[in-house]
Amino acid sequence: MNQMKTYLVSAVTFLSELGITDQPIFGLVVDGTLGAVTMAWKTNNVKFMSWNAMCDIMTSKTLSRFVSILPRLARHGLNLCGMLEKQLAIIDVKELQSKPWSKLPQRQEDERLAAARQRESEEAVAQDRR
Repeated sequence: MNQMKTYLVSAVTFLSELGITDQPIFGLVVDGTLGAVTMAWKTNNVKFMSWNAMCDIMTSKTLSRFVSILPRLARHGLNLCGMLEKQLAIIDVKELQSKPWSKLPQRQEDERLAAARQRESEEAVAQDRR
């Protein structure tokens, strides 16, 4: 899950540098026959969402549900490729090469999530004490 999160955050950060924001990027986390769809997008900061339900693709019910979303994801991917091609046509690539790469967005997102978990934990403890 953490590896997929790194990929997604990197992808949306890259796209935002090219001027493409508010577009979801999807990933699939797999463990054997179990899989979960994940998504990230960036508006002002990176947002990450994971469906907590792991789908077992060995059962016909979850397999059909999983397969039913694939055409929508493929169409979204084609639209995103079109947007990327348009942006690359108008951007001077030499400008982008001068920007150093940084893992800072990933670290900031991890710190934000850790702080949110800490607040939730403190609120739960405070509620239990009441």
